[in-house]
Amino acid sequence: MSKIFTIGQVAKKVGINIGAIRFYERKGLLEPVVRNEQNNRLYTDDEIGWLIFLKCLRETGMSIEEIKKYHDMVKAGTSTLPERTKLIEEQKQALLDEIEQKKAQLVHLEHKLERYYRGENY
Repeated sequence: MSKIFTIGQVAKKVGINIGAIRFYERKGLLEPVVRNEQNNRLYTDDEIGWLIFLKCLRETGMSIEEIKKYHDMVKAGTSTLPERTKLIEEQKQALLDEIEQKKAQLVHLEHKLERYYRGENY
């Protein structure tokens, strides 16, 4: 039997705020969840797993629209695996490109610090 979590517990587990979870529901990125007698949302490990991945996609810079497209493809089934794979591969490449840019920026900062440590003014 799967454990059930409240929205507050989910927010804490995933590392996002309650408003973000509700936003994702409104945008159709999170399926409507079961509610208890007090009308509180109840979540399972499946929803938590999806939210963790959704957060990852957002942190890599994927737009809400792209995530919605991906989510719709998941719901459509395995026939969309090639398109989903392509979408995730593209996001991975964009992230790798960003990492390379950040590495280059870090090199520039390190060079500047070396000059300052030598007492240079610029």
